[in-house]
Order: sequence, then structure tokens, then C-alpha cells
Amino acid sequence: MGWLKRKFRMREDYEKLIIVDGDKFFIEKWTVMQSLMHVGIMTMIMQVITGFPLKYWNTPWAKYIVKALGGINGLMTIHRVEGAVMFFDFLFVVFYCIMFMIANRDRVKKYGFWDTYRLLPGPTDVAAVQYFKYLLGFRKSPPDYDEYMWVDKFDFFAVGWGMIAIGITGWILWLPEVFTGFLHLPPVSIQIALIAHADEGMVAVGWIALVHLYMTHYSPHKFPMDWIWLTGISPELEWMEERPRSWRRIIKRTAEHEPELLEKYPALKERYEFVKSIENLPNEEIVARIHEYAHHLLEKELSEEAA
Repeated sequence: MGWLKRKFRMREDYEKLIIVDGDKFFIEKWTVMQSLMHVGIMTMIMQVITGFPLKYWNTPWAKYIVKALGGINGLMTIHRVEGAVMFFDFLFVVFYCIMFMIANRDRVKKYGFWDTYRLLPGPTDVAAVQYFKYLLGFRKSPPDYDEYMWVDKFDFFAVGWGMIAIGITGWILWLPEVFTGFLHLPPVSIQIALIAHADEGMVAVGWIALVHLYMTHYSPHKFPMDWIWLTGISPELEWMEERPRSWRRIIKRTAEHEPELLEKYPALKERYEFVKSIENLPNEEIVARIHEYAHHLLEKELSEEAA
């Protein structure tokens, strides 16, 4: 049980800071296990490629895909196998979340509920309102985002409720004899499952294509993709600008937990002193100052490379 608890123990903020050569800083967002869970959900790409040709099999464009992927039988086999991988990945994520909550119960006493269970909707999600105010010009600086912003949380829970709908209906369509025979569902449940499966697939594709990919990968400094999905690591400057509240906490807790690092790494000491100097300012000004400081660090880095 002790091994299991350590395996699902939350990494502390000071464990997420990576210092290379004394002056290059990175933030480790995901562990290898968390990255693999994300990759498992990415089987959805193949589900889309095989699912829509199955739904629109008699259209000209779908016929080319059906033929290329082994006909209807080949397409259905790929769709079902990929769907099973995605569904079991979803079940593992549910297991992971339950174990995470159990393994970190004692941490709540030290840091609080919202600091421990950061993926749950909480007080910092007021940043969603600040974000729209910023877009409309009623706020000077972007929100003071934490480690997980509101759109990250919506992505995470949307996959959860989407998987329940699309997963259960997928099993009904794959094994109709089991559900209508052994479990005594009425035959009309097959038609209902077919409609729900296809419509939920359409909703999921719409959200992923229009919101998730745009917010995560298509911004000018990310395009064509944010490599964090593969490496689990973010450059510090990106993290500062995108998630300033989390960056401040990582710097502060690293300095407080390992004060000897401040003398070993002057660049860390400079950051810690900066964080202390702004912590009592109004929220909007804190974010603005962090953006200015990030630009200063970038210019310094570029001038050193040019020298």
C-alpha cells in the first residue's frame, strides 16, 4: 500500500522546476504516466478517421477511405480496437484520479483542498471571467492563470462525460446480442445508441478542433503544436506568461524548500527576489510585471546567444 501511495503521490511544486546549466529553467508539467494517459486518449484521431466514413459510407469521399482501410469490415475492426484502447485508457484515468485523491488526503491539511486537487473547478476559475474581460478590453493584462486554467479543466471533464456516452453506446453497437439478450435491453436501444454514438462523436470533434487545438496548439508562439504533449516539459518563459500564478508558486516553494539553491544558482535568487517584490501588488499589476520580466529574460537570453 505504501508503494501504491508513493506512485500516485502529487509532485510538489519544487519538484517541477528543472534548472539546466544554472541559468536555463524549465517546468515539468506532466510525468511519463500522465503523458501516456494523454496519448491513449489521442486514439480519438483514428476513431474520427474510421468513424465518419462508417457513418457516411455511401458518399463519394467516404468510399475512398473505406477502400483504403480494408473495406467496411477492416474499417470496423480498426474502429473497435482503437475504441477499446481509448475506453480502457479512460478507465485507467478514473482509477488514477481515485488513487490520487486517496494518496494525497494528508496534503490537504498542509496546503488546502484547492492547492491539492487543482484539476477540480475552484476559486481560481474566476480567471475565465477575467479572460473575456481582457478580450473585450475591460482588463489590461491576461488573467492570473494557475497550473490548470478553466479550459484545461473543461477539456479534462468533457472527455470524461463524453467517454461515458460514446464508450457505453460503442459497446452496445459492438455487442448488441449481449445488451439486448443477456442484459434485456429493448431492441430500440440499438438505434438510440447509434444516434447517441454518432452525435457525441460530432460534438467531441467540434470541441477538439475548434477549441482545444486552437487554445493549445494554434496560438502564434505554439504553432504547429505545443510539444508539451510529447515531452511533458514547458520552457519557463512560456509558463510565466501563460500561468503566472503557478510560476510564482514554483519559484517561491523551491526557494523556501531548498534555500541552499539560491546561493548555488544566482538566476534562481533573482527570480525569487522578483516574486517577493511583487507579491503585495494588485493582481492585474502582478501579471503585467511578470510579462515585463519574462520579456526582460528573453531579451537577456537572446543577447547572450548573440554575443
